[in-house]
Amino acid sequence: MKKLVLFITMLSLFMVTSLTADAHPGRLDSNGGHNCSEKSKAKGLCSGYHYHNKGNEAAPSTNTNHKTPTYQSTPEPVLTTVDVYINNVKQSYNPSAYIKNGTTLVPMKAIFVSLGATVTYDNATKKVTAYKGNKKIVIGVGNKKAYVNSNGVTTTINLNHAAEIYKGTTMVPLRFVSEALGAGITFDNAVYITTK
Repeated sequence: MKKLVLFITMLSLFMVTSLTADAHPGRLDSNGGHNCSEKSKAKGLCSGYHYHNKGNEAAPSTNTNHKTPTYQSTPEPVLTTVDVYINNVKQSYNPSAYIKNGTTLVPMKAIFVSLGATVTYDNATKKVTAYKGNKKIVIGVGNKKAYVNSNGVTTTINLNHAAEIYKGTTMVPLRFVSEALGAGITFDNAVYITTK
């Protein structure tokens, strides 16, 4: 008899627990949870946003009053590499020059040196400064404005694409750099730069 009473008691507890877990109404959202109704809150069945255990899946941790964010990865853009020739000599850059959103970007130091300029880079301000003759060129990483100072007169240039960091190297817009340093540039399945 004691075993029967114990069995019925345990069965009753199991049933009450199961009923309590699903005792409040509400539709589940795509995360498997929902916000409690005011009636369910008043009865003490739940408080705020919570999840429901579906079958044998483990329920996510309970959060109150907000959804768990879902993240989608954004694929990295496919970059088209391009060959660069200066006075008909093919350049070997690491990383290679590439086209991004219609703009050809090249490694900053390599292109400036190839075009006869000296270069400094200020890591604190993320600014590149190049000097050639009486010209001073300043480009900031992430900034779509560049500055050319020639004979004491500074001109602001709006860039189609800002300088950026790629594989640890500062990449700069080729057309702007070439023209700012007085070089001609043409495109024909590769980039051809002619210095004067």
